[in-house]
Amino acid sequence: MIEPISAAGINVLPNITKPQTTNAMDFSQMLGEGVGKLDTSLKVADQQLRAMAAGKEVAVHDVMISMEEARMNLMFMVEVRNRCVEAYQELMRMQL
Repeated sequence: MIEPISAAGINVLPNITKPQTTNAMDFSQMLGEGVGKLDTSLKVADQQLRAMAAGKEVAVHDVMISMEEARMNLMFMVEVRNRCVEAYQELMRMQL
């Protein structure tokens, strides 16, 4: 166990040896939630577009908003994928 630095008996680095427990998500959970959100937004946009094409009373601005939200989510996930691929390629180029 690492002892904290102390000056004249005063602990200047409190609780550095105790790990803090947080409810942080790991990367795979975050990625899974992102894919789930993307899938949901794409389905909503598709349903609204089909309803409008079928002649049901759907506000045009709601369809456009859901389509734009789906597009933005898709672009975000594509960028996340690109960054992951770049990071993987960078790791593969590293010499050990």
